[in-house]
Amino acid sequence: MPSAANRARAAARARRWWLAGLLIAVLAGTPVLLVALHQRSPAAASGAGTPGNAGSRRIADQAAVRNAAAAWVASQVGHNILVACDEVTCADLAQDGFPAASLDILQSTAPDLYGSQVVVATAGIRSQFGSQLTDEFAPEVIASFGTGANRIDIRVIAPDGAAAFRRSQSADLRARQSAAAELLTKATVRASPSAQRILLSGLVDARLLTVLAFLASQEPIDIVRFRDADPGASAGVPLRIADLAAADPAAGGGGNGSYLQSLKALLNSPIPAYAPMRVPTVTLATGQRVLQITFAAPSPLGLLG
Repeated sequence: MPSAANRARAAARARRWWLAGLLIAVLAGTPVLLVALHQRSPAAASGAGTPGNAGSRRIADQAAVRNAAAAWVASQVGHNILVACDEVTCADLAQDGFPAASLDILQSTAPDLYGSQVVVATAGIRSQFGSQLTDEFAPEVIASFGTGANRIDIRVIAPDGAAAFRRSQSADLRARQSAAAELLTKATVRASPSAQRILLSGLVDARLLTVLAFLASQEPIDIVRFRDADPGASAGVPLRIADLAAADPAAGGGGNGSYLQSLKALLNSPIPAYAPMRVPTVTLATGQRVLQITFAAPSPLGLLG
């Protein structure tokens, strides 16, 4: 019978042979093993950590922000407004239905933005005009999308420079506050507390104020709320959307479709500046039906002066 020492030496030799065989097997199968590990790695499966995929994600992020900005311009900016943009963004806007005749493709040699009314300020345009973009040419943001280098601001161009634009803004705010206070004195106007606060603050678009006053001279109106559709806009940008109760307030919230049809007929203004962009009937989350009046961006200055 082998001694304990002999059994220990035999076991040690067996372990060495086993380890040697395992090492050979692992080395022989290394390519397969590495492929298997690569396929199972979450980072590899998602493409994380590779320069090529990082670049692809960056391009995809830029495209997503540009698409969101283009969709907002196409649905919110008046189609008679001349919009300045780079070549790629202008192509996106045209694809989203914005009239090609209202698009001004900015060349890299353009010295300024004058002649257009709105600019879609991508990173390239910000770099092209530097601080003049915000300090002189286009001081007000009416919508903004994305962050960092991907950010796109929709800006109103100041035709006479930033200083004159700020003076016009201040005068327009005072005129809107005065007109709103007068509107709320009318017996035919009912407004929710939040709508009253917004009116008195002067934050309602001058066209919308004028149309509400005209409607109230013909029919009783109930202003449910004003809506903000301008993400990332500068403080003080007027609200362009109002929800009016679709039921006749004079009938105690009752009435029939003739009241709603009357309001819609009154909103068919022959004057372009006072013609709403859209006037759908929608149902709020509360279940209330409202007539939603939307004017196009940007809000003009000086209409009440």
